Amino acid sequence: MSVITPALLEQVRERARVVDLFSPAELRKAGSEYIASCPWHEDRRPSLTVSPKRNRVHCFVCGKGTDAIGWLQDRQGLSFQEAVLELARRSGVNVADGDAEAQARFEQAWRERRALMAKRSEQRTQFHKELERQLEQGGDGADYLKSRGISAETARSWQLGFAAGRLMLPLNDASGQTVGFCGRATDSQEPKYRNSACDLLFQRNGLVFGLDQAADAIRKEGTALLVEGPLDVLQLHQAGFRTAVACLGTSVSPLQLQLLRRQGMKHLLIAFDGDQAGQSATERLIEQLQPQLVAGGLSASVLQLSGGVDVDALITSEGPTGVQGLLASARHWLDWRLERLLAPLLRGDGGVPLETLQAVEREVRSLFEPWPDGVLRQSAQTRLTQALSGGGLPHCDPMLHRQGLSTARQRAERRALRLFIHAPETRELVGALQLQDPACRAALDWLSNLALLSLEGSIAALAMQLAAALPAAVAAEISGAAAPGPELIALLQRQSQAELEALLDALEPVAEAVP
Repeated sequence: MSVITPALLEQVRERARVVDLFSPAELRKAGSEYIASCPWHEDRRPSLTVSPKRNRVHCFVCGKGTDAIGWLQDRQGLSFQEAVLELARRSGVNVADGDAEAQARFEQAWRERRALMAKRSEQRTQFHKELERQLEQGGDGADYLKSRGISAETARSWQLGFAAGRLMLPLNDASGQTVGFCGRATDSQEPKYRNSACDLLFQRNGLVFGLDQAADAIRKEGTALLVEGPLDVLQLHQAGFRTAVACLGTSVSPLQLQLLRRQGMKHLLIAFDGDQAGQSATERLIEQLQPQLVAGGLSASVLQLSGGVDVDALITSEGPTGVQGLLASARHWLDWRLERLLAPLLRGDGGVPLETLQAVEREVRSLFEPWPDGVLRQSAQTRLTQALSGGGLPHCDPMLHRQGLSTARQRAERRALRLFIHAPETRELVGALQLQDPACRAALDWLSNLALLSLEGSIAALAMQLAAALPAAVAAEISGAAAPGPELIALLQRQSQAELEALLDALEPVAEAVP
């Protein structure tokens, strides 16, 4: 007999589109979704939402909903197995034969999953109703949202709820089905975050928070912005950064990366917290991704948050402009990694013990020696040689060399370099800026000369090709500016004038404060 395996079920759920189970006459277009009459109650006004994005149907009157499998079961009176096999046939999914006992176990597990799905959906509705009541009448949940700057509109679009002194954030799979909850304490109770227990539906290492909301933007931009916490994601989406997602902590599993790659992610922006735990997590993630990064199947950049700051705090203090500045100063993963490895070589008196030199050399060589010959290996080799011979760190960090520059000033000057490279219409004004960091100033002078050789379009490719001959600190600034993620390049090219105005505002007040 034909056996339904987890792999088969996953293929069917990916390929079978619930919208294809309706005739054109049954559907009415409503934005990116469709409206149809609900079969589960007397529906005088069509109230069934058919969502191609979530691949589900849901009635906002009676509250019932299902996926393609459940819809076919309900409308044609099929068993679960019959519905899956029929959709497999329609979708061109091959079905193998197997033993009946295994099939029975699988069907039992599936029935338990569906019962859990119904329970989680009911809980989400109950939690959300309580928060809605508080938004209208007042309460701890509403007060907490206000204190964090989260709007009622965001609370509704994300179906946030409230229960037992906690803000309840639904944990949805990529299709939008709620599989668990993350409860954030609104008072002093511990732990601060409490997730649902792992079960048939929810596995922490198999869920990316916000992916159902971010999937369209990730597919469009090819970029995902990875942060630590769910509230960071809410704040970023509210501020217009729609590719933001989180992994419920600082560890990222292979399955979570696979979920992101399925949505078309080609570039990963890593924005973990600026504390030691966040930086260590960034390093572990880069090590994990390194085979793909070196092979060229994926690119990554690091957004450097200072001190113990997280994205949520940055938005609260600086607004969307602060995030734009952070994106503009994103560091190529290799630049970031080499700076950390080579940091012990930086001493004010110029004297570094021989043992330290040897230890750093061994560690950096162990990083790049397994790599095939290519740009990344050559770049790492060159920077190691320069650092060992007294050339300093591969990336000029003004905070290490001159204490007068603020973090905001550093980010603004690197934004200037990126804008000059990728937005030709701004070069006249950007080229006239008086940058204070020596490496950034030298980089801008060099880029101004290079622009004379290339009168139209971006000079990124030419800059990266020629910068290797420059001093290490200057070359690192140019490389970082020339190779941001595709999302940032698109933003600079679409909104270059707005970015220029924001850049001038960012540079002017800080410049006055620096002696």
